[in-house]
Amino acid sequence: MTSSENKILPCVGVLMINLNQWELTQKCVESLLKSQGVRVVIGLVDNNSREPAPDWVENTPEISFHKNPGNYGFIAGNIKAYELVIKLGVDFVILLNNDTEVAPDALNLLVTHYEKHPDTGLATPAITYAEDRSVIWHAGGTFIPRRMSVKQLYKTTADLPEKAVEVDQISGCAMMMRVDMFRKIGYQDTDLFIYHEDLEQSLKSREMGFKNYLVPKARVIHHVSITVGGVLSPFAVYFTHRNRYIFASRNLSGMNLLAFRLYYLAITLAKTVIYPQRKCGKLVYWMWLGLIHGVRNRPDYRPEGLFPI
Repeated sequence: MTSSENKILPCVGVLMINLNQWELTQKCVESLLKSQGVRVVIGLVDNNSREPAPDWVENTPEISFHKNPGNYGFIAGNIKAYELVIKLGVDFVILLNNDTEVAPDALNLLVTHYEKHPDTGLATPAITYAEDRSVIWHAGGTFIPRRMSVKQLYKTTADLPEKAVEVDQISGCAMMMRVDMFRKIGYQDTDLFIYHEDLEQSLKSREMGFKNYLVPKARVIHHVSITVGGVLSPFAVYFTHRNRYIFASRNLSGMNLLAFRLYYLAITLAKTVIYPQRKCGKLVYWMWLGLIHGVRNRPDYRPEGLFPI
C-alpha cells in the first residue's frame, strides 16, 4: 500500500496503557499493525514500569509514546493517550487493553459499522479469552441498575448473532467511539483510577441519544487481568468494590439506588464468608476498605501496600 493510499483510509487512534507488561504490549501492537482497511496510530502511555521502554517502542513510527512519572491509573492514562493521538488527525479512537490481540479485520469492521449506522455512540468487538477463543469474555451486556452490574448476553462464539446488535454496556477493554465522543465522555474523574468507568461511559452515550453496539464479526482476544494480578488480587477487589459504589451513587437515584445499596451490603457480607472458605481471607480486608471509601466518596485514597507493583 502506498503512502497516499494509506492517508485516505479512516484513521483509528488506539489508546493503550502499559504497566510492567512490555511483552504483552508488543504482541498487541504487532496485531494492530496488521490491521486491514484502516490507518492505525497508537497513543502508548507507560505508567512508570520498572523496566525502560524497549527499542521497538521508539522504532515504531505509528507509536506516540509518553511515560508517566508514577502509576496514574487507567482513566488518566487514557486521557493522556487521547491527547497524543488527537494531534494526528484521527477519525475514531479505541480504548484497548494492552493484554489483548486484535484480529486483522476487527478495526475495519467497527469503522464500517459506524459508516452504516450514524446513530452509534460506542461499539465493541466480541472479546474472547486468549486461552479458549470459543469462550466469550465480553460481548456487550444488559445493564441491571439495582445491582450496578451487567448481564452478559453470550457465552460462546457460537451464540453470537450474525449482525450487529444494540447493547447497554461496552467494556473499556476494547471500546471504539468517534474522536469527538471522547471529549464528551472520556474526561472522567482521574481519582477513580480504574474499573467501572466504562459502565458510566456507556450510560452517558445512551443519555446523549446514541446507541451502543456489539459488532460480532470483529474479534479481539484477551489475556484476562494479567496486568493487575488477577481478578482476586487485592488491587482488583478494592477498586472494583469501591468504584462500584461510587459510580452507583453518581448514576442511580430513588428506588434503584436504595435497592443497589441493600444488594451491595448483602454481597459484601456474603463474600466476607466466602473468601476465607476459598482461602482468600486477606481479600476481606480490602473489600471492606473499598466499601468504606466508597460510602465516604473518597476516590482520592491510595491505600499503602495495595498496588501489586
